[in-house]
Amino acid sequence: MKHLQYGLAALVLTANLAMAPARADGPGVTADTITLGSWSALTGPFAVYGVPGVAGQTAFYGKLNAEGGINGRKIRVITEDHAYNPQQAVAAARKLVNRDKVLAIQGAYGTGPSAAAFPYLQQEGAPFVMPYAGALDWYEPPRPLIVGAQTLLDYQARAVGRWAGKDGHKNVAVVHAAVAAYEKVASNVGPGVKSAIPDATVTMVPVKLGTTDYAPIALELAGKTPDAVVFIGTMQELVALAKELKQQKVKTSLYTYGGNVANDLITLGGEAVEGLRSVSLTLPVNSDAPAVAAYREALAKFAPNEKPDYGSLLTYALAMVTAEAIRNAGEPLTRESLMTGFNSLKNFDTGIIGKVTVTPERHLGTTEVIPVEIKGGQWATAGTFVDALSNW
Repeated sequence: MKHLQYGLAALVLTANLAMAPARADGPGVTADTITLGSWSALTGPFAVYGVPGVAGQTAFYGKLNAEGGINGRKIRVITEDHAYNPQQAVAAARKLVNRDKVLAIQGAYGTGPSAAAFPYLQQEGAPFVMPYAGALDWYEPPRPLIVGAQTLLDYQARAVGRWAGKDGHKNVAVVHAAVAAYEKVASNVGPGVKSAIPDATVTMVPVKLGTTDYAPIALELAGKTPDAVVFIGTMQELVALAKELKQQKVKTSLYTYGGNVANDLITLGGEAVEGLRSVSLTLPVNSDAPAVAAYREALAKFAPNEKPDYGSLLTYALAMVTAEAIRNAGEPLTRESLMTGFNSLKNFDTGIIGKVTVTPERHLGTTEVIPVEIKGGQWATAGTFVDALSNW
């Protein structure tokens, strides 16, 4: 009789389980595919940054899919072109979330265009993760559904200023584009210098954005006799400044921030940028580190039109972080579980960027940088990863 009772109870339990609704995966998730959305500048003047950024994540997901994907699912990324236009980024967000039903926006390029899409993404509950972009107000205080691992420009500027101070430079000129965004970043150089040399003199030298003739600027700097110049601006303008300083025989040490750590800087600047120092978010692309070697191999196979460079190496690493979060999210895979997956990252090491830790209170996964310099016509490390906000 007892066996019969147990049998009936088991049948009732089985029936109840069969009637219970199955836990459903979220948008963009099927039995064999995870669809993510992204946007970038594929056309226009910012395509020089946007195209390599797309290539990096294309290379990583191509490699990942060739190895079987994640839990049997292949990763598909739909990328829209915003040409660095905020309105086009908003339109891209609506298409990706509404029509394409993506799980999340991942690896998107462009701070201004991306920020314009935030109200819509927050309204729809769509995560915005591991962007090739970032601003302080994205993370302080932390915004729901926004997670990144790109050390902010503000933090990079402080770190490069500290490096200049640690190198013993007491008279530092900060040349920067005279627009609010660059001024804000450049304002962090001085505190960095003074954290190493409290009585150092730091002079701000604003320059009109888009300036092509740096001869007057170099002449002005010669009059100030700085022992170090920190440049916060575009790569093309940095090259113009470096060449004029060399032409006018201005002897000074030149520093910049991570946005200019590209092989194109060496190609365009030649001898004028030899010895330039910067902080980088990644190891150099010519590093023999296993993860960087794997990146070069994947780029050659899945994005063969792009040469190895800083931008694509960074987005390759950011895609690696997203993949780890997806693994940690478990089943079913939803937008909510994806964010839980990110929040479980503790000192995750891509082998390319600083270690990544995300918590509900900390949505920016790393503030680490690595000092690099141009030696013998190529980027080389000048130390190990350090916290940009520390007195390293």
